[in-house]
Amino acid sequence: MKQILIVDDEPLILKGMVIMLKQHSHKFDSIRTASNGVKALQMIEESMPQLLFTDIRMPKMDGLELCKQVNEKYPLIQKVIISGYGDFEYAQAGMSYGVKEYLLKPFTPVKIHDLLTKLIAQSGHAILSISKYEDWIEKIVEAIWTLRIDEVEAHLEELRLYCMSASTSDTEFIQLLQDCLPMIKKRLSLRSFQPKTEEMTDTTDMMAYFLQLQEQIMKMIDELALQRGGQDLMQKAKIYMDANITNSLSLEDVAEYLGITPPYLSLLFKKVFKETFVQYRITKRIELAKRMLEMPHYRTNDIAYEIGYENYPHFSRMFKKVTGLSPLEYRHMMGIK
Repeated sequence: MKQILIVDDEPLILKGMVIMLKQHSHKFDSIRTASNGVKALQMIEESMPQLLFTDIRMPKMDGLELCKQVNEKYPLIQKVIISGYGDFEYAQAGMSYGVKEYLLKPFTPVKIHDLLTKLIAQSGHAILSISKYEDWIEKIVEAIWTLRIDEVEAHLEELRLYCMSASTSDTEFIQLLQDCLPMIKKRLSLRSFQPKTEEMTDTTDMMAYFLQLQEQIMKMIDELALQRGGQDLMQKAKIYMDANITNSLSLEDVAEYLGITPPYLSLLFKKVFKETFVQYRITKRIELAKRMLEMPHYRTNDIAYEIGYENYPHFSRMFKKVTGLSPLEYRHMMGIK
């Protein structure tokens, strides 16, 4: 949804602007208002507008401080200062906080219309629309929450390729990335997870900053996985695997038994036991195969199927990879012909 947020402590100004904006803002779905900067920031955190109009002189937090904080956290938002004649110098100071336009009081419907037309034209050349950016952030958050590393990597690559195709400069791309981490943390906090992050190292190199962000997000996934208390759950996974090692035992089978997603199981298993799910399954099957090979009445071909392999060549390759010997060589070593 495309939104406008107007911030002013004078109710009549707010009411007048809403009326005038509604006459000329058919490209916006929602017009919201706030009486001070503190309230405005709260509203922006809940739902980010595309366009912010703010007065300068307001209680609790003035317009310049609001623009400064918005520029730091949400640089994609277009900012317009509403100023009187006596506030012109303050309005100019706002330019250092990403303010591109100012609206001089008293304003008329024509002024509003002309300014909106100009701003909409500018937004058409933006690197990434705010709605698209918010959708992308939400995809990243969901991938973190479900511990899907592959999806996180795919979404990060999606942003990188998008910006490259738009011929984005390193400076513009870094500005986008700087906005990512606080937004991701904010949305995760709404899910009762407060990830620990390190301060990003200042750099003008686009890829260096991109890799920093990727590393921070991967650490969030690690932290979340451990926070969910995986020790007991993974012990349960091992018990189930040991009991079913002779069956066709997949990651999906064990995940379904535990009531968790396969990516979460894979990540947590490795975190707790310092080996992958597949490595553990191979180790247990080869241990069982050794015991069976030491029993002369078992044929080597039959052993492969008994321990969960679909064919003998696959079993033989895995056995030699682990032991350094083929199944027949192992038998000969044990004195069994």
